Amino acid sequence: MPARPKVLVAGGGVAALEALLALHDLVGRRVHLELLAPGTQFLNRPASVAEPFGLGGPAPVTFAGVTSHCGATLHTGTLAAVRPEASVAVTADEHELDYDTLVVAVGGRAAEALRGAVPFAGPQDVPALAAVLDAAERGEVRAIAFALPVRIRWTLPLYELAIMTAVELRSRGARDVQLTLVTSENAPLWLFGEPASDALSTLLRERGIDLVHGRPAAIANGQLVLERGELIPADRTIVLPPLQGPWIEGLAHDDHGFIPVDPHGRVSGAPGVFAAGDATSFPIKQGGLATQQADVVATTLAADLGAVDSAAPFRPVLRGLLLTGGAPLYLRAELTAKGTVQRTGHAQRALHGQVSTRALWWPPGKVAGRYLAPYLATARPVSLGREPLRDRGAGGAPPPAGDAGEALELALLMAEEDARAGDLAQALHALDAAAALAGGVLPREAARKRDAWRAALAPAALSL
Repeated sequence: MPARPKVLVAGGGVAALEALLALHDLVGRRVHLELLAPGTQFLNRPASVAEPFGLGGPAPVTFAGVTSHCGATLHTGTLAAVRPEASVAVTADEHELDYDTLVVAVGGRAAEALRGAVPFAGPQDVPALAAVLDAAERGEVRAIAFALPVRIRWTLPLYELAIMTAVELRSRGARDVQLTLVTSENAPLWLFGEPASDALSTLLRERGIDLVHGRPAAIANGQLVLERGELIPADRTIVLPPLQGPWIEGLAHDDHGFIPVDPHGRVSGAPGVFAAGDATSFPIKQGGLATQQADVVATTLAADLGAVDSAAPFRPVLRGLLLTGGAPLYLRAELTAKGTVQRTGHAQRALHGQVSTRALWWPPGKVAGRYLAPYLATARPVSLGREPLRDRGAGGAPPPAGDAGEALELALLMAEEDARAGDLAQALHALDAAAALAGGVLPREAARKRDAWRAALAPAALSL
């Protein structure tokens, strides 16, 4: 009997576990599954935002438990390099693992966002934020700013931290602490549409949080300095740190270290290698989207092996659960066609958003993964293919899915938003991700804007 193909999943976050669970369900009997993960357990970063406020975090999930459930082999380590020509993955301690197919789902690396700020990127930052709350309760901190640095596209956690801080300080009797949220977004959580922006703006007002439009530049003398010179009182400034790519030796990457992938997650120039989640160049780094990318990769592998008839490309649907100190808000958005432009023959796109205090998907967890959400939501083994994450309507069924161009359109939309905010360099990175999704060829109008933005940046580069 011929040996089963070896599929190695590298990573320990939501994309890696989603990929492993999806592969187990789709092709588990056809392949030998292996997981290369750092440490011993999954760190649920999306859910960690609740911990500084005394809310219980999710139960620990061990890699040994997941691999046992999937019948997979577990390796402990961190992916450092890939030799595609030899089908070998190399760990940071120089251990070599051979594979027939490699799924790179190692996530990104937190970069310094703003010198002097308190970063929040996951469980490791819970003690520092808890210390800020304690200092505010003692009267040592009188003003807290929540600032969104450049290169952050998934902004929901910052709003969540600000709202939960207001609720927590009120419960401790520290009502005189000034709270300010600084964002360069055109409207709060604009990706989810006008209803979500309106609901969030109301929440901020009700919690006594000032909303300021701007971009942070520095922290000096107990103040947050914005690029346009405005000063915001801030004894402490909380930020979401931007991500850098994993810089995997042997794989293509952009100048931030992220891996460009096609709509099915394939890595150019590396046969048999796929990537999913925050390690890729897709501009929005969010757990739910990471699991969707992982599902695309798993289904593509299943199609290659004949286990399913075909595999659809990446079609992003944004889902966000916002903690408010009361009933949480469920947010959902996707791109839908809104008409046809006769001159070009292309469908225009609009973000269709929903907001509700009722769960818009089930199970209603922070990690909205088709396979991972049910796994995290139950203590018993489940048949994940029969009990997947599913969407629920809010006053009606969600709109029908569009065609296969949503990932490209969303990347182009992010480029437009970056350019509108004045960050042309980041807009060009979004176009690079779009080009990878489009097979290296941008739509004509996007290519024209790319040339214009490059020309606009050239004088600034020459003056350095």
